[in-house]
Amino acid sequence: MENAVYEDFRNYFLADGLLRALDEEGIVSPTEIQQKVIPLAASGADVIAKAPTGTGKTLAYVLPILNATDTQSKAVSALILCPTRELAMQIGDVIKSVTKYTEGIRTAVLYGGQDIQRQLFLLRKKPQIVVGTVGRVLDHIERRTVKLKELRTLVLDECDVMLDMGFIGDIRKIVAKTNTGRQNLVFSATVPDAISALCKEMMKDPVTVQADFGGCEIPQVEQYYILLNDSQRVECLRALVKERGLARTVVFCNTRFRAEKLAQAMKSKGVSCSLLHGELEQRERTAAMKEFREGRSSMLISTDVSARGIDVDDVDAVVNFDPPADEDYYVHRIGRTARAFRKGAAYTFAEACQLAYVQAYIRRTGVQIYPLELQYDFAASYTLPKDGSNKRDAEARARDREHSVRYFLNVGKRDMFDKPSLVRFVCSVAGVNEYKIIDVKIRDTYSFVQVTDDEADKVLRLKGKTVGTRVVNVDIASDEAEEKEKKQKKDTRKKTEASKIEGRRVGRDAASKARATRPSKPDGKAVKNKDKPQSKKGKVLNRKGEIQNPKPRGKRTKKL
Repeated sequence: MENAVYEDFRNYFLADGLLRALDEEGIVSPTEIQQKVIPLAASGADVIAKAPTGTGKTLAYVLPILNATDTQSKAVSALILCPTRELAMQIGDVIKSVTKYTEGIRTAVLYGGQDIQRQLFLLRKKPQIVVGTVGRVLDHIERRTVKLKELRTLVLDECDVMLDMGFIGDIRKIVAKTNTGRQNLVFSATVPDAISALCKEMMKDPVTVQADFGGCEIPQVEQYYILLNDSQRVECLRALVKERGLARTVVFCNTRFRAEKLAQAMKSKGVSCSLLHGELEQRERTAAMKEFREGRSSMLISTDVSARGIDVDDVDAVVNFDPPADEDYYVHRIGRTARAFRKGAAYTFAEACQLAYVQAYIRRTGVQIYPLELQYDFAASYTLPKDGSNKRDAEARARDREHSVRYFLNVGKRDMFDKPSLVRFVCSVAGVNEYKIIDVKIRDTYSFVQVTDDEADKVLRLKGKTVGTRVVNVDIASDEAEEKEKKQKKDTRKKTEASKIEGRRVGRDAASKARATRPSKPDGKAVKNKDKPQSKKGKVLNRKGEIQNPKPRGKRTKKL
């Protein structure tokens, strides 16, 4: 059965409503992973499916689950866990499109960042299928709003990513809340030892299937690499989009910081783009994906957190602005193009020291990656500001400083400026592109702003502008001024440390002097209340001649 070839989905005895929805979506022939998984899942067997992204894994487990769902049931019969909220929403959209002609199937999609009341409203409708991220599903289990005692099928999608994100402990907690007679389906691009150990814990006699790049989509990705310096990446990306006529492109950066700076650079060059990374609010991430899907932005700049959650069929190309160090991430990235039997291309920007990455990608995919040369304006190139994540970034930034100008401004913290507000002031008033500001240092009464050579003249526009009651003055920062600043900071630090040491010494001397001058009794004990009137028994008297603070008389009461 595992090696059988099927012409269409009718051979799987799917319900008429599911087949009608598939026909309308233009999905007629199953992919390799669907041919292998659907019969096994329909028979109730536990399955470990190893396949690269973009090969149709979602339908491979969704169709058997939907075909076996009891529409009269009010208990959760299938739970699908995934690593990211984008992937959860994507799975929910697939289920919604496939079940539009099937009545009685209710689905709840649960993920962090969404209003909890909205999710509670969906759960009160008693869904048979729950799709969600690990953390939010576990939260609902602890709230007792999701009960899994009648669960029939548990799906772990992109299991390797969930384990990389540290969710293995939470997955075990969720599994412990389910019944033991469930079916388990695990989907992963790779099967490391951690996944093998987890499968051994939760599965019984699993069947392992694998779909390589010999499927239907990945081989149609034309792969290229472009050898360049880090300072040439921004202009090269703009030229690549223009020369190749790319109407819809996904660009991947290694860090959130780089993605944000690249988005600013592309917008300044007139390229409409959307930004997607893990630190954005859910509404911002949803809006970015909606803009890209609807074509209002031609470029989506993202980090690896969403590499497996982007499901747009007509992506022309994927650009690795920063080459990933892990070849598995490369596979996930290029899987965003050439989907649904379409062709696509993948371009990787690499410095000379990063060519080893390209060789690793070739070994991983088994497909040749060809060099590509582009014609673009080298003078317009600029290195994006780095986040200092590695030594090579620090070296590239040091090279940028050699072709920049550092200015002195007579405004600072006393003028209600901090770094972000000073950058906005320079960009809005002087017209400097934000991504070309290399460095900003702000002090109480003055600041330093360093920009690239081509933007240097614009900073002079700030001269004569008014901030509050202060007239802005702009001068080129001299080496003497910087040395003076460093010396001033060093002297201030020394004085502060000396004053602290002197204060502690003076405090100790004063305490010692006070103890030395205190009168004492012959036995060495200090005399208390020496100058106050006393009774014959040595008790201290008040103004009325009564004993001061007499001991209480009468019955003692216990303190509460």
